[in-house]
This record gives sequence, C-alpha cells and structure tokens, in this order.
Amino acid sequence: MAGMKFSILFAAGLPLVAPLSAGVKSGHAEADLIAGVSSYQAGKAFPVAVRLKIDRGWHSYWINPGVGGMPLKATWTLPEGWTAGELQQPVPKRFMTGDLPGFGYEGEAVFLVDLTPPAGATGEAECKVKLAWLTCDDSACVPGDAELSVTLPAGDGKPGKDSERVKAAEQKIPAKKELGFMVRENGDQMTLLFIDADDIDLSNVSAFPATPDVVDPADPIKIGKTRDAWLASVKKSEYAEGPATQLDIVLSGGKLERPLVVSWRAKE
Repeated sequence: MAGMKFSILFAAGLPLVAPLSAGVKSGHAEADLIAGVSSYQAGKAFPVAVRLKIDRGWHSYWINPGVGGMPLKATWTLPEGWTAGELQQPVPKRFMTGDLPGFGYEGEAVFLVDLTPPAGATGEAECKVKLAWLTCDDSACVPGDAELSVTLPAGDGKPGKDSERVKAAEQKIPAKKELGFMVRENGDQMTLLFIDADDIDLSNVSAFPATPDVVDPADPIKIGKTRDAWLASVKKSEYAEGPATQLDIVLSGGKLERPLVVSWRAKE
C-alpha cells in the first residue's frame, strides 16, 4: 500500500460461537445475527441480517473496498437442501485511510441474506455462518472473524421479534433499477450516461462504483443533467485491466425514495 504502512494485528482468545442476537467481538468490531422470522416455512425464503458494530475511529469495507481493504465475507453451513443468497450490502461511505481512498462503513452496518429451505424441510434447522472482515484506522488494519448461528423451528414463517429491525435494514439495501445506463471510455476518462431516466431525479445523489477496479475510487462521481440525459465524467481506475466490460453503480440520497443500483454490461 503506497504512501502508508499498515500493521496487521490478530486478536486471540476471543469467543467464536454465539447464539442468535448475541454479539461476538473480534478485533475492532462486534458481529451478531438477526432473524426476521420466528419460524421458517418450507420452500419459502426468509431474511436474516448480519450486523457489524464497528469501534469508534475505525471502519470496515464495502463490496468495492477501494484501494486496499477487504469486504465482509460470509460462508454458510446450512441443513441439507437449504441455500443462501448473496450478501446484500447497504450503501457505503467514502473515506480516506491515510492517503488511500476507500468505501465502507463506520459505526454500524447491517447486511441481509435470504435463506431458502427446501420444499420438504421439516423440524428444527440450525443455520451457521462464518464471518471475516477487516477494520482499519490511519495507523493499522486489524482482521476480525466470528462464527454465528440461528436455530429456527418449522412453522408458518411469521415475522419474529426482530422483524422491524430487518425491515429497516432492507431500506438501506440498494434496489435494482432497470435504466438506460451506458459507459463510454476515452483513454483514462470514462463517461457515465443515465438515459431514459425521466421517472427519477438524480440531482444531488451520491454515487458509488460497486464494481472494483473500474472507476478511480479517489474521483467522486458527480452526476449532472443535460438536455437529453444525466451524466458524469470520472477517471478510470489505474488497476483496470483493459476496457471495462461491466459496471454497477449505487445511487442514494437526493430525491430518491430509497437507494438504487444500476448495471451496465458491454455487448459481446
């Protein structure tokens, strides 16, 4: 990591296993697992939330961590036939770690995962997850890890006592938006075009590149309006390998009712 020295510290002697909603502290963050239902219904997906509480003065990382950093990783161990969806990440913050630009979280971040039991699932089910994360401040980066579990009985899938907390977390997860989103390259510059966007107002929104190593994380995406489209001009990442082939952009704030994610894929 150019321009900065990091010391990597490993926490030892910390508890690894915790019951539902009991926090596990490791490094400079504490993790817990929250279920949105009181029981599961066979064949029907239900949400669980991973909450990461980060010590003051430290930050963790988004799916695109920027320069350096490591996003939260979740590895599930589920009963036979069960599946886990992707880790849904809330809107990040932009920050600097020394002279390194990055995206991530301060204070608290709540991630969502949909778990789906098979159609014939019966009885009590224990769902386990191994978490690994990295927290940094301006002088050090400290890894953390935890093993958490939730045990649920078979039933009707009704909301549990923590369902409102899970619903609140859902509002911070970007929703997929079908939009005419295009990317044009000219040397080390990229133009992001948001066309056919008459139904949304992108003025004063915050925009974050969710795809790593495409947009320079040090160059904020500032979206402006022309007569025909919304657009932004940004620098290309120095770590990009050849022309961009895909880019996801998260949009939040401004006049948007909730965060959105728009996607572009190059034509083959």
